[in-house]
Amino acid sequence: MIKLYLIISILLINTSVRSQERRVSITIDDLPGTDDSYEYIMNGLISFLSDNKIPTIGFVNEGKLYEDGKIKKERVHLLQDWVAKDLDLGNHTFSHVFINETDVSAYKTDIIKGEKVIRSLMEAEQKELKYFRHPQLRTGPTDTYRLALESFLEEQSYITAPVTIDNEEYIYAFCYKNADEDLRVPIAQDYLRYMEEVIIYYENLSLDYLGYELPQILLIHANELNADHIDKLANILKNRNYEFISLEEALSDITYQLPTGTHQRGLSWIHRWMIENGLIPPIPPKISDFILNIYQDYSSR
Repeated sequence: MIKLYLIISILLINTSVRSQERRVSITIDDLPGTDDSYEYIMNGLISFLSDNKIPTIGFVNEGKLYEDGKIKKERVHLLQDWVAKDLDLGNHTFSHVFINETDVSAYKTDIIKGEKVIRSLMEAEQKELKYFRHPQLRTGPTDTYRLALESFLEEQSYITAPVTIDNEEYIYAFCYKNADEDLRVPIAQDYLRYMEEVIIYYENLSLDYLGYELPQILLIHANELNADHIDKLANILKNRNYEFISLEEALSDITYQLPTGTHQRGLSWIHRWMIENGLIPPIPPKISDFILNIYQDYSSR
């Protein structure tokens, strides 16, 4: 009955929503970045996002703040700078847990362990730590596991941060990090081409399935590729008439209350809603052979 009510409500608001600008919330996983590039990555992202006043939430793996068992203050300071620039932080577990190989009890422990630093950083800026992002977007391999985890997150006053514009940007980032300067240029160009295709794909998917374009939630990661090209990615969104909004504003759309079901893989929430209703989502844009060949080459070294 709740599901039917939500669907009817969505249909009733379609007419008014269609006339609005497109809206997107930028979410960035795996802060503060990757080994040996933390400062470069964080400073690049902070500079662009804060200068352009783009509401952004970064999901932190606090395990990245440690080296040889000791916390590195300079990495904590990078997160402190992030929050001081009016950018938000969320919990992404301490160690980027792989849920399919971790029991519920251990997963819960990793969530609590992953909030010790960021909670104090947020509170110091009069902000509330309230969002949790599942690593790999995997919310639980079984109904029992998923529901137990959902109950725990609710007890801890966490709100799950969904993703609607999912992508395989991590493959581009891996290639970019390992490439020489000359090869980085075509890799970045192909990345931006691919991301525009992905954005258009999810626009159409939302329109075809929901009847309107819901406020999208974009997932990207803290890496050198985005530190260097976040401005160009933002321009793609601007040119497609997107307004940048907070995660809270995006989640105010009633569609995000639709049931998502249990899935073995990490999926866009639009895919989850479709599968829950017995539909098979169309295949998303593919990574080019050019990138896949580079990825396979670097991975085999």
